Amino acid sequence: MKVLTVEDKVASVGNENEPTVVVDTQKLTKEELNKGCPLGVSRVTSYLYVCGAHALPGAVRVLHPGLIVSAAPELPPPPEDYVPRQFVPLLDTPNSDMHPYMESVADLINEVICNGEVVLVHCVAGISRSVTLCLAYLVKWQKMTLRDAYYHMKQRRPQIRPNTGFFKQLIKFEERLFGEPSVKMVYCEAIDKEIPDVYEADYIGMTWFRQRYGPIEKC
Repeated sequence: MKVLTVEDKVASVGNENEPTVVVDTQKLTKEELNKGCPLGVSRVTSYLYVCGAHALPGAVRVLHPGLIVSAAPELPPPPEDYVPRQFVPLLDTPNSDMHPYMESVADLINEVICNGEVVLVHCVAGISRSVTLCLAYLVKWQKMTLRDAYYHMKQRRPQIRPNTGFFKQLIKFEERLFGEPSVKMVYCEAIDKEIPDVYEADYIGMTWFRQRYGPIEKC
């Protein structure tokens, strides 16, 4: 398995010159990891960036991407900036089927990056759909476990939160590629729903409150 470094240095591996993220044990802050990024944009790797729609104009101006992956069909048509675009026509709902796009978009991202060009992935907020596609790329082409890929992105963009439907699909995607998943769905007492186990830390306080005081009564 390729190891990732927090500095996102890209190395050439094997005969295919596949770019690989190299990770180091040194812990860098979100600001250090995203140094040089336009406002609202997060660096996934040296050639892959993610953002919400509000940051898109500045990101295009600064990064000069060779491809924009747009996962936000509810947005108006993009301006004629002559940047190639791949559209993913899915709404951010747990029932949206991301499976057909995970592999094809991951492959396209890899192809553009292997040509030395930057890829910018966005949805409306840069939290769920765009992050799901970036995670699929990291799992397939950087050979990261889904768990490692999630924490890799969360360190750079703390607000990430693919909806539970997308996360279930990512778990199946990883299982198909590697034989077993690194993330599992677990029951969360605080909200009485299933969540990915990597989300559990976000609900520790709520779970403690519910166990101590019981469910909050609705007025």
